[in-house]
Amino acid sequence: MRSSLLVPLALALAGCVSTPPIAAPLAGSEAPRFDPFTFFAGRSQGTGTLDKVLSDPVPVRVESNGRIVTEAQTEVAWAAPPRRVLLLDQTVTEGDKPPRARQWRLVEVAPGRYEGTLTDAIGPVRGEARGNLLVLEYTMEGSFKVRQELTLAPDGMRADNRLKVSQLGITVAVLAEDIRKTP
Repeated sequence: MRSSLLVPLALALAGCVSTPPIAAPLAGSEAPRFDPFTFFAGRSQGTGTLDKVLSDPVPVRVESNGRIVTEAQTEVAWAAPPRRVLLLDQTVTEGDKPPRARQWRLVEVAPGRYEGTLTDAIGPVRGEARGNLLVLEYTMEGSFKVRQELTLAPDGMRADNRLKVSQLGITVAVLAEDIRKTP
């Protein structure tokens, strides 16, 4: 009985979440190609708004420092060449909460296809780049599905990040973020 009441409540609440107006989303195109190794190498800064169901929108700030390392592939039995790994260390500040650290590890497994880990995820991160769009998907604790769509600006110095968190197919949070490379 209790679970049958949760579904209509979740559907009703889903209508309360919308993408906050931060900046106009960037249009999709074939060029420039979104290469996360190029865009996230070095420093970048993201500012945006997180809109959660039953909560007021909160500002989000993300300070990132990315570097590319070469690692030997120890999981294969044959002498595989070393692979490039993008390590992206981030400090995330959400509203009045204390800053928290997290790290991304991404590997290009095929042209335009990525796999890796994120300290916030409970499983693998999977991604695909198509033109100037990079889509990343992963699951967080509580079986929350996350989909990020990052669109690279023509100058290659800015990306628009639209992140949606859902559970049971219902959107429960949306982040609209502007990410800029910094010197």
